[in-house]
Order: sequence, then structure tokens, then C-alpha cells
Amino acid sequence: MFSKFTKTFSLFLLSLFCAVSVYAVPTVDGPEAWKGLTPQQIKKVKSGEIVIMDQDTSEGDEEQKRYIRAAMIFDQPIDKAWKLVRKTEMQHRFLPDLEECELVERTAEGDRVDFHVEIAMFDIDYRVRHHYDDENCHLWWHLDPEHDNDMKRVDGFWKLYKLDDKRTLARYGTNVEVMSFIPEFIMKRLTKSNLPVNMEAYYKYVQSGGTYTKPGFEE
Repeated sequence: MFSKFTKTFSLFLLSLFCAVSVYAVPTVDGPEAWKGLTPQQIKKVKSGEIVIMDQDTSEGDEEQKRYIRAAMIFDQPIDKAWKLVRKTEMQHRFLPDLEECELVERTAEGDRVDFHVEIAMFDIDYRVRHHYDDENCHLWWHLDPEHDNDMKRVDGFWKLYKLDDKRTLARYGTNVEVMSFIPEFIMKRLTKSNLPVNMEAYYKYVQSGGTYTKPGFEE
């Protein structure tokens, strides 16, 4: 009888654990999923467009409102999309202006990656610390303050939400500031003007399951 009780109790705990795991996955039913998007923008995202917002229309502090944001839907289940977004050292394979990425360190909580950008004979190097929140499919990053960076600021995030078993809503934000010695045209390219191109590249990368590479890329 004791054995039967133990088995029944174990099955109960297992089912409870599975239920908690399922409900822990962020979904589009949550209040944050569509926050900051107008009804028209939501319609565009649901139709398959990549929507970019120069200014966030949601409530928040001034720091958050400096972010340039994007929203899109990946035709991938959330677990697969999260694994691909989490591989931060792979970005040079598909982002046009990113010449090289090198993984410095990875732990269960995050990583440190060196980035090298080449634009119009300017070499720009910086190191970014990425932080993982696997339970909530949330990745965020900032410059490594212990590194000698050519950028003044590089902040950003990815947040993923389950749309259904085969699709994932992705929210992206970035806030970039360059050093004073970097010309204005490069500053614009690294910030607003090149974001649509980068978002399209990210979209192709995740859509392909991680196989897409930019034209001319070689290992």
C-alpha cells in the first residue's frame, strides 16, 4: 500500500512540475507581449511584417524610451527560437557590418563576447555582457565595463513570447551611443539607419533554424 501511495504521489509531483513548466513559458496572452505597439502595428506584425519603432509609445522612464524597438514573428517554436537567439557569438555569420565575434566566457547566467565592426576604414571593437533568463526567454546585454571599448554604450534585449506551438513573437530593443571620435554617418549606421537590415538578417537566421549566413560569409 505504501508503495502504491509513493508511486501515486510521485506521479502527482511529476504532473505538477510539468504544468508549472508549461505555464512558465511566456505567451502572447501576457500584458507585456504587445506593450508599446499600436493596433495597426500589431496587425502588421501578425501579418508577417517586421515592425520597427523609433520611439516607444508605452509608459516607462526616459531611459527606456531611448530604445529603438522592433517586433516580429518567427515561424519557429519558442524553445528553438530561444536557443538560436541565445547563441550571441554567432551574430557575425549573418549581421552585415559585424566582421567578427569571439566568445570570451560563457556561464549558466550569461556570456561575454568581443565584437569587431569595420565601416568605411574604421575599426570598432567592444565587449558585451549578455545575461540569460531562460525561464522567461529574456536576453539582455550591456557593455563590459572592465573592457576598453570603442563604443560609449551598447544596451539591448530580446524577449520571446509563445504565439502557438509553431510560432514565436519576438520583441527587440537597442540603445547605442558611440564615442566622440566616430563620425556622424557611422553613428547613424550603427544606430537607426541599419536596424531594418539587421532585423531582416536576424529574421532570416531564426527562420532558417540557424543555417542562414550573409552573402560572402566564410568561416
